[in-house]
Amino acid sequence: MRGESRPGPVVLIGAGDLGRDALSVHHALHAEDPRWEVVGFLDDGPGRAGTTVLGVPVLGGTDWLERRAPADVQALLTVGAPAARRTLAARVDALGVPWATWVHPTVVVTPWVEIGEGSLVMARSTFTVEVRLGRHVVVNPGCTVAHDVRIGEFCYLSPGVDLAGRVVLEPEAYLGTGAVVIPGRTVGQGAVIGAGAVVVRDIPAGVTAVGVPARSREAR
Repeated sequence: MRGESRPGPVVLIGAGDLGRDALSVHHALHAEDPRWEVVGFLDDGPGRAGTTVLGVPVLGGTDWLERRAPADVQALLTVGAPAARRTLAARVDALGVPWATWVHPTVVVTPWVEIGEGSLVMARSTFTVEVRLGRHVVVNPGCTVAHDVRIGEFCYLSPGVDLAGRVVLEPEAYLGTGAVVIPGRTVGQGAVIGAGAVVVRDIPAGVTAVGVPARSREAR
């Protein structure tokens, strides 16, 4: 597998639900290598600074990286919305802060899988061969990704997503819980696939598709 980052201190950007889920990955990684350390959360939301999330401090907003970040700190995006992650990534990239890439130890992954920097892959997901994930992809627990799949940057896979062979997810696609994409289909940039939907034909960019088979809300 390519894409693993070096163990070290990390700040999590986003102190909401995905941030809490990310702590479960950290718990497993830290058990294997104590050099993985969560320094704290960063969150620009009002009133978040000075609070704690599962015992982890919210250090402040993203400007903390510019004002106080240690030289060796890495960052990991823990905000779910793909467009918001893209905006935050550009801000952090401009500061030159490196990205952590976290893959839970229970993930089944082969040497023929490439995981982009800044990605977060949670427990018990499976990747077979010739799979490529772009930057800042989120894969929730229990996803299955078959051969020759391409997942663009900032995509979000909810728990239990099933991608068959040669599926293409264009950047910022969002797949709801239990969504299925049959072999060779493409989900366009920024498209949203509803929970439990089954994609049997290509989905255009920016469309929200739901149901079995998945259809655009506008077309139903």
